[in-house]
Amino acid sequence: MRKLLITMVLMISFVIFTVSCGEGDPDPSYVDDSDKEEVDEDEVADEDEFPDEAEYIDEEVIEEPDEAHVEEPEEESPFEKIGDFNLSYDGQINVDLSNYMSIRGGNGNVNFSYNMIPYTFGELSVLVQLFPLAILQQGNVAVLWLDSAPGLGAEVKQVFGFTFPSTIQPGEQSMETAQAFAFYGDIDVNVQAGQFDVRCVRAASYQGNLNVIFYDENNANFTASGDLLDPTAAGSQLPYPVCTD
Repeated sequence: MRKLLITMVLMISFVIFTVSCGEGDPDPSYVDDSDKEEVDEDEVADEDEFPDEAEYIDEEVIEEPDEAHVEEPEEESPFEKIGDFNLSYDGQINVDLSNYMSIRGGNGNVNFSYNMIPYTFGELSVLVQLFPLAILQQGNVAVLWLDSAPGLGAEVKQVFGFTFPSTIQPGEQSMETAQAFAFYGDIDVNVQAGQFDVRCVRAASYQGNLNVIFYDENNANFTASGDLLDPTAAGSQLPYPVCTD
């Protein structure tokens, strides 16, 4: 019995010793990496959320403009506006110019600008009221205003002219529709010989409005207004040559 008790005491002492040794420091070779992995994943998430600024700029996509919203530039007219005009005429249309004493001018003025300089050509007399002068030339009516009264002989004057077909009808219409033509330039005048020949034009236009109040073979009453254009681009299409001086 005594031996049995001694044996049991020894066995219990051995168990206690073994348990005590198992609760010592853990193996230094073992480290729990779970926390470290969680930190690394958070850092990676932060880096993805806020990328490097330089890299972000390099990868920025520049969107091309929508072609449907791109405005095409308007095509520019080859004719440059260099002035405008406003005129009125009421009077006789002269057919026979062989006797200057029988030529009669009408009433009316033309106000126009040329290269920003304003002009007014009005009524002028050469022994009789002669300008503005309406004459029938080659199926067209031409009304002429001069800058100053001429003598009886040949000379060159400045002229503002307005022409339209002799078949025109009364009413309001565009100059283009009426085939009317306005111009400013130089004219060779010889009153005594009945010669009124346009030498060249410095400004011209088919753009404007024409209001024919009354018209027959002998008389005309009308008003007109519009723009004056640089005639250079029209060239040979004009009824008169372009002035070169």
